Amino acid sequence: MVAVALVSRIMYPRMYSVATGNSGVATTSLPAAIPQFVLPALSLATIDPPADPTSGPANPPAPSVKGSDDQNANAGAVTGGSPAAPAVTPNASTIFVAPQGPVANSTFSHVGAGAPPALAAEAALVADLTTGARFMGQNASERWPLASVTKLMTATVVLDKMSPAQKITITQDAFNVDPSEKNLHVGDTYTTGDLLRFLLLPSSNVAAEALADAYGRTGFIAEMNARATAWGMANTHYADPSGLAVGSQSTANDLVLLAQKIYSDYPDILTITRTSPVTVTEIGSGDQVVVKSINEFAGETDFIGGKTGYTDQANGNLLSIFSYEGHPIVVVMLGTDDGTRFANTETLYNWFTANFR
Repeated sequence: MVAVALVSRIMYPRMYSVATGNSGVATTSLPAAIPQFVLPALSLATIDPPADPTSGPANPPAPSVKGSDDQNANAGAVTGGSPAAPAVTPNASTIFVAPQGPVANSTFSHVGAGAPPALAAEAALVADLTTGARFMGQNASERWPLASVTKLMTATVVLDKMSPAQKITITQDAFNVDPSEKNLHVGDTYTTGDLLRFLLLPSSNVAAEALADAYGRTGFIAEMNARATAWGMANTHYADPSGLAVGSQSTANDLVLLAQKIYSDYPDILTITRTSPVTVTEIGSGDQVVVKSINEFAGETDFIGGKTGYTDQANGNLLSIFSYEGHPIVVVMLGTDDGTRFANTETLYNWFTANFR
């Protein structure tokens, strides 16, 4: 018997709207009120963002999350964190663009005259993972809830700390984090390696919890935060393994550091996220289950890998790595309307490839 795991691929229209004015530092106002977020106790709320040309205003942090993750549009409430804070009008958006000519710490030059695109995002960044050079940033040091982009760090812990052949059975506790889960069921048994595919392709919150519980949830989250510290992600905090908790937060700048580490040391994560579908085996029944990606870029020739994210509080997030002239180029989008995260990513990436050689 073959079961097919969730995922319809929805194509969004391409967006090519650009801001007026010359390249360089520009300031624009965001179009709507966006809630600010407060990290829970023991968080990084008191840490100032690093001085960086892509730095934007760091919103003071928030609320516990009620919302949905990528895989399920109606995930239940997640407890934890602070009481909900009212929405506020954000500070003006700060945009950095690399100046014309050779880009510092890069083999690329800014040769085009096109203005950076107007992005419907709370924060955005495009950078070269080989050198760390930033080409365009919008509020790149602003902390924002990660949603399921959290699962990239979750995957690094799984790969280092757990055997891929370990058998894990889905418990009621793991299932309770997301009762709308359609692919995994209480009592199902999979190997760690196969649960990693559920984690990264349809973005299963239950898989994230099952993996963390099998290791020891408290120790697992502590390991996630220890890695963030060791890798220089000073404005990142993980509160859970799935990203449903609003306390799991980072910045576009920190996510570039994470993407660099994954690109250099965890190629299996990128291989999984760019490949769809895959077939896994539910051990108890022997059923073959086809697991598909919800990432629209999966399977495209220049897509190296990445991760989607969505909750009601975070809105749409997306980290994508593309191959351009032999370099891994990362595009980070945080706080977009869920239906525009792919279009915004494509718009920014197309602007980069048209203006940098």
